[in-house]
Amino acid sequence: MKKSLFTPLVAVCTLLAVITATPALAGSKRKKATPVPGYHPPIISGVTGNAITVTEGKTTRTFIITQFTEINVNGQRATIVDLKPGMTVSVTIGMDPTRASRVVATGVPAGGSQNKK
Repeated sequence: MKKSLFTPLVAVCTLLAVITATPALAGSKRKKATPVPGYHPPIISGVTGNAITVTEGKTTRTFIITQFTEINVNGQRATIVDLKPGMTVSVTIGMDPTRASRVVATGVPAGGSQNKK
């Protein structure tokens, strides 16, 4: 009776070993991972009259600057004339998505110099 249990037990163990080892020996068929695109911070691409144009990656948006818009450049209170193309910017909007309620810009445009007040 012991002999009759031993043969099926060996067969079941061998079958389990083969089933679990087969995927490991098959090799990887994963596709190569595509590289993650780099982060591009929002940049001021244009300043005209009472509006700024901001480009982030492939998206471009224009925001209207009002008398109530708070503007900071390099940590100091500023006006729209202090905003220059090429500066990194963060724009906060309120109820109207076309009007900026706060603009925080940093950096100096490439090839330019900024005058301190």
